[in-house]
Amino acid sequence: MDNIEQSDTLPLRPMLSFSDMPYERNFAHYYHDFYYRYAQASLALGFLLILSDYLVDFLAFHHEFANIYRLELCLPILAIGIAFSFTQSARRHWQTVMSGFIVVVSGSLFCVLLVIDARGGMGLRSWVGILNYVFLEFYCFVILGVQFRYALTSGILILLMFEAAILIEFGTTLSVFSYWSYHVVTLFILAMGIGWWREYVLRKDYSTKTTLKAARNFLRDQNALLEAEVSKRTQKIEDTQDATIVLLASLVGTRDNETGNHVRRTQHYVRALATQLQSHPAFAGYLVDHQIDILFKCAPLHDIGKVGIPDSILQKPGKLDPEEFEIMKTHAALGHDAIANAEKQLGVKVEFLACAKEIALCHHEKWDGSGYPRKLAGHAIPISARLMALADVYDALTSRRVYKSAMTHDEATAIIIEGKSSHFDPNVVDAFVEITDEFKDTAARYSD
Repeated sequence: MDNIEQSDTLPLRPMLSFSDMPYERNFAHYYHDFYYRYAQASLALGFLLILSDYLVDFLAFHHEFANIYRLELCLPILAIGIAFSFTQSARRHWQTVMSGFIVVVSGSLFCVLLVIDARGGMGLRSWVGILNYVFLEFYCFVILGVQFRYALTSGILILLMFEAAILIEFGTTLSVFSYWSYHVVTLFILAMGIGWWREYVLRKDYSTKTTLKAARNFLRDQNALLEAEVSKRTQKIEDTQDATIVLLASLVGTRDNETGNHVRRTQHYVRALATQLQSHPAFAGYLVDHQIDILFKCAPLHDIGKVGIPDSILQKPGKLDPEEFEIMKTHAALGHDAIANAEKQLGVKVEFLACAKEIALCHHEKWDGSGYPRKLAGHAIPISARLMALADVYDALTSRRVYKSAMTHDEATAIIIEGKSSHFDPNVVDAFVEITDEFKDTAARYSD
C-alpha cells in the first residue's frame, strides 16, 4: 500500500477521512470487498424481513390485506437491488449505488406504511414504522459508513422522507408533529453518532495495523539485508578458508612426489565413506551433514606436516631406510603442531581446525594399534582419521610414483579388505566395499 509508513502522522479530518488522499484511497480499497459483501447480505436480509413481516401479519390479521403492498412494491425493488449488486458497475461503485438504492427503498417503504395505516393496519403509527426507520438509519451509518459523506447524505434524506410521512399521517398539528420529530431526530443523531464512532475506531484500527505492517516490513527487510550480509561475509570467510587450505596443500605438493589431484581424490574418498556410514549407529551421531562438509575441507591438510621433512627423505626415489622412515613419521606430529599453533594464535576455537588436527595427527594410526605416532587402537582413533587412513592408502596404492607403479582398482581393493580389523576400522572397510565403484570413478575423474 502507498504511504503506509506515514500512518502514524495522518490525523483524521472532522468528517472522517485521512489528511493524505492516497492513504484515504488505500483505506477505502482495503475495506471495499468486505463491505461490498456486507451490503449484499443486508439487502438479502431486508428481503427476508419484509417477507417475514408479511407472513406474520397475514397469520395474525389474515382479514387485512393492506400489507400486500410490501410485497408488490418493496420486494421487487430489493430483488432488483440484489440482482444489480452482482454487476461490475455496482461492485466498483457500491457505496454510491447502495446509498441511492437505500433512499429509494426507504421512500417506497414509508409509502407502504402510509397505505397500511390508511387501511387500518399497523403501519407508520405503530412501532413498525419506528423500527423500520431505525433499521434504515443504522444501515446508512454502519454499513455505508466507510465513506461517511455518503451515509450522511442518505441518512438525512431518509430522515426528511420520514418527517414528510409523519406530516402526511398526523396532519399539521404542531404539537404532535414536534413530538414525533423530536424522537426521530434523536434516533437519527444516535444512529449517526454510533456510525461515526464505529468508523473512527475502524480508521484508527486501520492506521494501527498499517503502522505495524510497515514496521514489520521494515524489520523483515532489515533482517533480510542483515541475513544477506551475514551470508555474504560468511561465504567470503569460507572462500578465504578454502583458498588457504588449497594453498597449504599445494605447498606440500611442491615438495612431495604427490600431485594436487591426490588432494582432490582423497577429499572425495573421505566424503563418500562418511556419507555411506552416516546411517550406521556407531557413526550417525558424528557424521551429520555439517561434519561431513568439515571433513571434506580438512582432508587436504592431512599431510601438511611434510613441509618439515627434509627433501632428501621426502623426494627419495627409493625405499626409505629405518632411520629415514622414523624421520618421515614425524610429519604427523609436525602437521598437528602447526595447526595447533595457528589455532592458538587466533585465540579462538575453530571447528575445522580441530578436525584438521585429528586427521593430521592420527591418519597413520592402525586399528590394531601398530600405527604411529601414538599407537592408538580401535575406537581411540578419531573417526575422521579412520576415514582418512583408508582414503589415503587407497590413493597411494592406485597412484603412480617415481619409486613405484600404480596398482589396479581391484588389487588395491583386495589389499584394503585384507587390512580389515588390522589396519582399518572394519566398519569403514565394509562401507568401502559397498562403494568401491564410486572410488574407481573418482580415481578416473581426477587421474594424474
